[in-house]
Amino acid sequence: MLEQAKRLRAEVDAVHALELIGVLRHLYWQQPRVHGRPLAEAADFHLNDMLAVIGPAPSGIFCADCGMELLRTSRSWKPPARYGPPLCPHCLSLEHDARSRKWQVESLRSRIVAEARVQARAMDWRAAAELVLAFPPLSQKISRGSAADQQEGVWHGWENARMIRNRLIAAAAAGDDSVGVAVDEAQLLVETALRVADWDTARTRDIVDPITHEPALALLTRLN
Repeated sequence: MLEQAKRLRAEVDAVHALELIGVLRHLYWQQPRVHGRPLAEAADFHLNDMLAVIGPAPSGIFCADCGMELLRTSRSWKPPARYGPPLCPHCLSLEHDARSRKWQVESLRSRIVAEARVQARAMDWRAAAELVLAFPPLSQKISRGSAADQQEGVWHGWENARMIRNRLIAAAAAGDDSVGVAVDEAQLLVETALRVADWDTARTRDIVDPITHEPALALLTRLN
């Protein structure tokens, strides 16, 4: 069959001659024992060029959205659906665009929420921050950059508390003044403080009482 393809190529004026393309199409799609690359070379083609010229073939698989039959572009072709049912290129593009728009909306929403500010009394933020700073992760035998630090983020929580404490000091906010803290920073502060509040109840009381007489757990629960 390859010799026939060579002879036919020699007899026609151009590689795009209809009779040659018809034979190549039949051999490629209907004769799977004839390998594609040798067939393309016999007709003076590169494989990808031959595939572009002979065109696709029906696959017997239909798009799950629009019902159009999908076309095989090569013998190794697989339906273009990495996850879920098969989709035609047009519907796959629409799905990709929809996912992209959804991701952009969710990303924008997350950023807006993260930048929003939680209002609470300055003394509440100060008490939570001092509580975290009183129990540095070294007391848990966790060093910076260690596997435990990367998994639990304890040093990140400690540094976050220090940043908030320093910001409160710089602002010279009085105890009852309302102060806003960004949502992501506030959430991390409260989560970190809740983790350490029960380690040493006597020490926790000594830290929080000079700032506010409200029990630490009640304060943190309210902030949360």
